[in-house]
Amino acid sequence: MPENQSRLELYKQYWKQDLLAAVSVSLVAMPLALGIAIASGSPPISGFIAAIIGGVITTFIRGSHIAINGPANSLVVVILAANSLLSVDGQNAFPFVLAAICVAGVLQVVIGILKLGRLGEVVPSSVMYGLLAGIGIIILVKQIHVGFGHQSMAATTVESILEIPKSIFNLNPMITFITLVSLAIMMVYPRVKNKLFHYVPAPVWVLIFAIPVVYIHRHWFVPFFDISNPAFQYPKTELISLPEDVWNSIVFPDFGMIDTVNFWVVVFTILIVTTIETLVSTKAVDQLDPLRRKTNLNKDLRGMGISSALSGLLGGLPIVTVVVRSSVNVSNNGRTGLSNLFHGLIILLFLLGLQPLLEQVPLAALAAILIYTGYGLTSPSNYVEAYEKGEEQLLIMVFSVICVLLYGLLWGLFLGLIMTQLVQWVKSRMTIKAFFQAIFQPRIQYKELSDRYEIRLSGIFNFLNLLKLKSIIYKTPVGEKVEINMEDAILIDHSVMEFIDNYGKSYSRKGGHWIITGLENHETTSSHPQSMRMLQPQHQHSPRWMTEHQRQMMKISAQHGWQFVIGKEFNNDHLLEFPLFNGHPVEYAHNTATGLLPKHNLYFTLQDIVFDEGALISKIAYDTTVIIVELRQAIPAFVLEKEELFDRILQRAGKKDIEFEDDLEFSKRELVSGSDEKATKGFFNETIRGFILANDSYHLESTGSKLLIFNKTERLSLEEMEQLIQFSIQFIDLISDQPELKPSTPEV
Repeated sequence: MPENQSRLELYKQYWKQDLLAAVSVSLVAMPLALGIAIASGSPPISGFIAAIIGGVITTFIRGSHIAINGPANSLVVVILAANSLLSVDGQNAFPFVLAAICVAGVLQVVIGILKLGRLGEVVPSSVMYGLLAGIGIIILVKQIHVGFGHQSMAATTVESILEIPKSIFNLNPMITFITLVSLAIMMVYPRVKNKLFHYVPAPVWVLIFAIPVVYIHRHWFVPFFDISNPAFQYPKTELISLPEDVWNSIVFPDFGMIDTVNFWVVVFTILIVTTIETLVSTKAVDQLDPLRRKTNLNKDLRGMGISSALSGLLGGLPIVTVVVRSSVNVSNNGRTGLSNLFHGLIILLFLLGLQPLLEQVPLAALAAILIYTGYGLTSPSNYVEAYEKGEEQLLIMVFSVICVLLYGLLWGLFLGLIMTQLVQWVKSRMTIKAFFQAIFQPRIQYKELSDRYEIRLSGIFNFLNLLKLKSIIYKTPVGEKVEINMEDAILIDHSVMEFIDNYGKSYSRKGGHWIITGLENHETTSSHPQSMRMLQPQHQHSPRWMTEHQRQMMKISAQHGWQFVIGKEFNNDHLLEFPLFNGHPVEYAHNTATGLLPKHNLYFTLQDIVFDEGALISKIAYDTTVIIVELRQAIPAFVLEKEELFDRILQRAGKKDIEFEDDLEFSKRELVSGSDEKATKGFFNETIRGFILANDSYHLESTGSKLLIFNKTERLSLEEMEQLIQFSIQFIDLISDQPELKPSTPEV
């Protein structure tokens, strides 16, 4: 709202525009209110009650300036499921549903009072759009049957989909005709450029077509159809039915099931869906506001909660902010909350004065409107848009859709969030413990420098810690230069990138300078500016969210000037040179330190290697710290291991144990095998054998030019890594003292 104008002054300035806009909005809202109520298995009047309260009452207690409030398409699925879940022995469950609406409204007020409205902002958009797409599919499938003149009694959406061919083969021609033409009107409407035509909303054009056609068909003649054939007659049951005494027929809530689990499942389903839809829709509508006003989301939630509770008490559906009607309001020059108030009053007049006309509205026309809106929620373009933001976003969205169809909205939301975390964990290349530590203990450095504000992000940033990031970014004064440095951020998910991108644009529009740096070393699955970013493995070096073992490897690497990389390496064919890994598949190598071995300046790799023994249900995985040293001189290829120590993991597969007749103690305690027995026996001279016996916990393998050394089938501590390195240095000291060994050809 402009700072120099009060709400009352805006009302005086724009009331005429708002009144004209409200006429168009009410013409859209009326058929939708009817259609939503009927499609959800509720009395038609319940949709009207929600629309009237959403306009007449909500306007004065909400936080929004330009939104339209009333029942939403998503409520079709919620209330339909609630009517089924709370039905006992086939009795009418709607009074119990109304009670659940009242309780959900009260809880929504509490959420607003506690200022928890911002929690709804952290639901990942891919999950949210997945829920909406799932709702769209359910609406579309259910209404297709109505459009053919049938009602699906299927218990699940999948079963309802399978029943579509049956409805097609048994369709009512006249009802189908009304549906198809109505759909055609909805589809053609956006493509017509005539302004006068667009002044009348598409749903109204549907009614202008459908009501006269059905009336003529029922009372005068039936063109192109045999009126004597019952199949071609338009049944009265396919028209809207309102009670003669509307006000005395209102259903009131029954709290008799408040102590049941099903009741509370319905309550929380209504609460979650209405809260998320209100928050998302309100933010979207704010983007349309020509006066650039922002909604107080917590106040808006309190207003929606009070309105929904009141609507439930009076027999109406829940109330939310609705995008389509709000868009109509803006496009018709609505500027203040008066348009919402006027639209509620106009609908009330419709109900009081035009009941006979409303009873001529065919259900097929309403079905066509809902099919079109349902398709809009799950349009292929929505999936394409998700894919453009990253293939993982499409995966999460599709998974959420499937979960909604199979298990319902609550499970769809929960499982969608789980899938989001799973995808991000895989992309992060971290252990589970390190992954969640990086999420819940992010490091955000906020600095006020001489020429700019710098916000440096380190760790993982996703929807779980987005609120913490927002609270810090919001501290930055308007009109300054702000640098968001992501150099050390291991993963930034789409939710965070979306917020940073949108907030940055808004900040720049207000005169500030907003830049994002440090993404040069990040991978992405899409060219979209809001796609998820993952730091490449070789650049993951920040110790705050490392395991203790990783921190120790970083410490020893820093002490010696070695390079250290946390990320996993899956291409490890070079390890097949060593006999151990021929029979024990390597899953991946990680936590890799590379450099020159002290004293000898030989290139080496100190890393953890995950390899398997067995397969499938008998598979055992070992995460072992090893050192691989590249030699400058040729030595025999051999395998040395302690007798029995590694028998359970090393399958020697017939390799012959070389015996040292002049050193029975060595032969007894150590197993040595090699392709050239003579050369191997000559290599293990008395000095080397004595050294091995003094350090007989180590396993050694030689390829002739490389050494593999380790002493445990687990990751080592800092002290144990130092001991492994010292053992390697001392062993190479002994090798270097053997004059009969000739240098090998250096590798290029």
